[in-house]
This record gives sequence, structure tokens and C-alpha cells, in this order.
Amino acid sequence: MSASGTAIPEHDARDAARFVERFGDAWAGPHPEALLDLLHPEVRLFQPIFGPTTGRDAADGGFVRPLLRFLPDLRLGVARWSAAGDVVFIEWHASATLAGRPLRWSGVDRFLLAGEQAIERVAYFDALPLFMAVLLRPSCWPAFRRSGLWRSWRRMLAGPVSRPGGRAS
Repeated sequence: MSASGTAIPEHDARDAARFVERFGDAWAGPHPEALLDLLHPEVRLFQPIFGPTTGRDAADGGFVRPLLRFLPDLRLGVARWSAAGDVVFIEWHASATLAGRPLRWSGVDRFLLAGEQAIERVAYFDALPLFMAVLLRPSCWPAFRRSGLWRSWRRMLAGPVSRPGGRAS
């Protein structure tokens, strides 16, 4: 059943369950190629810390690879999920090591599916602890710069951020 109380078609429920399974497997590695396989070629990504990203290739070069260069042991575990039609919500817990110390946070991703791939993802989590962890651990700054993440953060901090639906804030 969906949140509105209507029945979710069986094929949609199976597609959602399979997507969540693939999401969990991809982040368990993490496996960059498997993460990218979750994304439609024209995907739109909205998330804290990074500016909006459009396209799987842009996600690869501006988000996935730089993030995993900076936090190579980053793992996301699925806590629970829900689906309604072609929309899937995944609550997750993340862990990584930053400057030799553990880093943990949690969040929720909302995906709009087009077949077996996400055409849109909106991530919801509190980015402040991550910003503070990077700022307060100077020994990680060279790795942060080498990863390329600083470019995304600089662009994101420099101007208004587009929101889903084309609104700027």
C-alpha cells in the first residue's frame, strides 16, 4: 500500500525492492560503477554540500569519484525504506574515517525512478557536522583538495542553490 492507502502495483513494488537492494549493495563496497548504474543518464541530483548535478557523467566526475577519493571507506547502510509508485525513500546510516577518526551521519534519499534507474534524487541530511569535521581536522585538508571536492563545495557556497522544481533559494 502507498502512503495514500492505494495499492502499489506488484511490478512497482518489485522494482522498488530491487532498486533498494542494488542501492545497499552498491554502497556496501562501495562500488562506484554500481552506484552509477543506479542513475539514469539524465539524472538530477540535489543534496547538501554539493550543488545540483545533472547527468550521470557529471555525477561520476563531480560527486561519486571525488567523494570516494576523499572518504575511501565510506559506507551507507539501508535502515529502512518505503515506496509509492515510482517514488522510493531510503533511510540510511553512513560511516567513514576522516583524519583517523570515525565519522557517522544519517539521512534519507528520495528517488524518482524511471524503470530501474533514478531520474531524480534528493538527499536530506544535516551537512553541518560534516563541514565542521572537515574544518576541525586540518590533517584531512590535503586529501580534501586532492579529491576535488573543494571545487563542488566552493561552487555550492558561492551562490544560490537550485531546488527541485527549478526554484532558487
